[in-house]
Amino acid sequence: MAIRERQIKGGRKAYDVILRRPNGSQYSRSFRSKREAVRFEAQENADRSRADWRDPALGAVRFEDYAEQWLLCRPGLRPRTVELYRSELKCHLLPAFGAKALSQISPQEVRAWYAGLATRRSQVTAAKCYRLLTAIFNTAVTDGVVANSPCRIRGASVEKSPERRLPTVEQAVAIATSIDPRYRGIVLLAAFCGLRLGELQGLTRADVDLARRRISVTKQRQEVSRAGIIVSEPKSRAGVRQVTIPESIVPALAEHLETWSGPGPDGSLFAGERGGLRRASFYRAWRAALRAVGLPSTVHLHDLRHVANTLAARVPGTTTKDLMARMGHASPDAALRYLHASPEADAAIADGIDAEIRRRNPGLDIGGPGR
Repeated sequence: MAIRERQIKGGRKAYDVILRRPNGSQYSRSFRSKREAVRFEAQENADRSRADWRDPALGAVRFEDYAEQWLLCRPGLRPRTVELYRSELKCHLLPAFGAKALSQISPQEVRAWYAGLATRRSQVTAAKCYRLLTAIFNTAVTDGVVANSPCRIRGASVEKSPERRLPTVEQAVAIATSIDPRYRGIVLLAAFCGLRLGELQGLTRADVDLARRRISVTKQRQEVSRAGIIVSEPKSRAGVRQVTIPESIVPALAEHLETWSGPGPDGSLFAGERGGLRRASFYRAWRAALRAVGLPSTVHLHDLRHVANTLAARVPGTTTKDLMARMGHASPDAALRYLHASPEADAAIADGIDAEIRRRNPGLDIGGPGR
């Protein structure tokens, strides 16, 4: 190992620190001052003696390249999650850090980037992007690519969503009666059974037992830009469940089955004009229904799932495990192993929701396909 002095332009000097890796291959770093060169050489020797040495060449990999490898090494991620990560990388992370070497990204740069993103976009978007950046760098630290993560902003990964004003039961019913009849069942099952859109898209005729007022959720259907239509298991193990249907919406679902669902047991419950329901087609009808009932475009279908959750929680005697079972919420493995919700409890929740719907909407008549 040595420090070599050389002349550069303008009569100035540079100092090259020449070192060897444990395998005997040579590497070097150049500095403008001898003091910096000596400090670097001493630090490298100290790290080597503590078995804490990292090859500087590893940290030279570009963030863009490492982030792509990070994604490819996570086969367990769901397709929509990968799509979300790629969008966050493309829109917010790569423009700031893509061409930089991992070792060159400093805590100061990350703080400045986060502050700018939180100003331009919502705090929720900034938090999600910061979480992704943190996860990538945590892996880089584990892999020995960098010594430390530059993500050190306390609380930056916590989403602080403003309180959303959820639709009322009356408004949920109004949306259902105003929307294109082809999609009425989606609104009803989201608002009063708490199903997610992907779960609704994955339902077939065989999953619906109106005589027992039961829906079996066993799969979800997702649209992913790179992979097209993907049918997979629900979001979590808890997502596989049976949900009891409130009696007051059974007639509308029966008419839907007769009019709009695909043929045969495997036919899609919510079939589009050209086969399976597409999100874009549904959301066009959704926005039109919101306008018809005077609700802002910021109301999401997922807000109706919160309506269902809130209604279920208000039913006397509902326990946390009963609520989690109905809504398909994940829980720690120990809880899933020892806590079991009963079908009777879920039926009681559905009856309670039904009573609330009728109390708030006297003389309820949720129209069928032609209304």
